[in-house]
Amino acid sequence: MKKYILGISLMIAVVVIAIAACSKSDSTNTPTPPTTNKPADAAVSIKNFAFSPASVTIKAGGTVGWTNADSDPHTVTDNNGGFDSGTINANEKYSHTFATPGTYTYHCTFHSMMATATVVVTN
Repeated sequence: MKKYILGISLMIAVVVIAIAACSKSDSTNTPTPPTTNKPADAAVSIKNFAFSPASVTIKAGGTVGWTNADSDPHTVTDNNGGFDSGTINANEKYSHTFATPGTYTYHCTFHSMMATATVVVTN
């Protein structure tokens, strides 16, 4: 009987350890926009409700960095859904690395009156 109780106790301990090892310790559920720590190959300022410059050209694998110089929040949202900064508050930055050549047109989802802008990615 002692071996049976010892065996059950051991199985319970293994299950508890397995559950603890697999549990997620991250207490936040807020998704974080993809960013990179790589220095930007091109910089875009969001100021006076405009993207400046309105078009930048980089090589594939390059990074574009956006800085919100307005007091209102903005987004950098690809028209085709390829990337989305989420909310960029005043003085905050967002960057995105472009792996595939092409022309990426983007906009601010908060302000439809803002002109769209483009990132041209070459080989």
